[in-house]
Amino acid sequence: MTIGPRVAFVDDVEAQIMPLDEAVRDLKAGSIFFNATPEYAVFPDAPLDTVKLLFLDLYYKKEFDAEMSANWVRKIIPVDTPYELIIWSKDTDEAVQLLPILEKIHLTPSKVDYWQKNEYTDIEKLKAKVYDLTKQIPNYEQITQEDFIGEVLDIEDDGVLINCNLKFGHPVFQVRKFDLDLLSKVHDLKPGKFVKIIVYTKPGARLVDIIEDREDRQHLFQIPDYFKGLEGSLFFKAD
Repeated sequence: MTIGPRVAFVDDVEAQIMPLDEAVRDLKAGSIFFNATPEYAVFPDAPLDTVKLLFLDLYYKKEFDAEMSANWVRKIIPVDTPYELIIWSKDTDEAVQLLPILEKIHLTPSKVDYWQKNEYTDIEKLKAKVYDLTKQIPNYEQITQEDFIGEVLDIEDDGVLINCNLKFGHPVFQVRKFDLDLLSKVHDLKPGKFVKIIVYTKPGARLVDIIEDREDRQHLFQIPDYFKGLEGSLFFKAD
């Protein structure tokens, strides 16, 4: 079985899928998040044949656009491939406009479920529902996953130097070199560019996926000044 994410999330607010993603990671199913906000959207360069479960938000701007939602499915799921679709939205009724489009482009899901975001306020119940659904994925196998945000530092002949933030909240930075081929999906590669690095691992196989991140992540790479405000204090006075 090819290694890669088994579950994909499409939403314009990453925080809203975090409880779902945590449940998938606990099960070691492998996941990937796509920011559907139009100005931040980055599509995979080819459909992902490993994805069998797709959580799809319907609203990425003020008005619903069925063609835009269908395009996300088209970019993620290969044609005539079995997958389950979860409509993950505050207004799931709009799916009646989406499904005929998916049928026309040969992307009819084998099963559709409707989860209204405002009904899932109990995080533990939501996770339990995701557990049950993920366990039903065909040929399910455990995949460990690590996600980092990186900032491109330098491009050399034999690779790209990236400063990786390994831990959010309490930043841990590590400069790593990656093969140029791994950054082929990154448009206009240059120092200062932000990327998302996902490492999927299963027994006997490992996949490193590097995706362009169009959000401004500069705040994640600011080193706190722990001595700010202590100037002139006893700490700095010589004996």
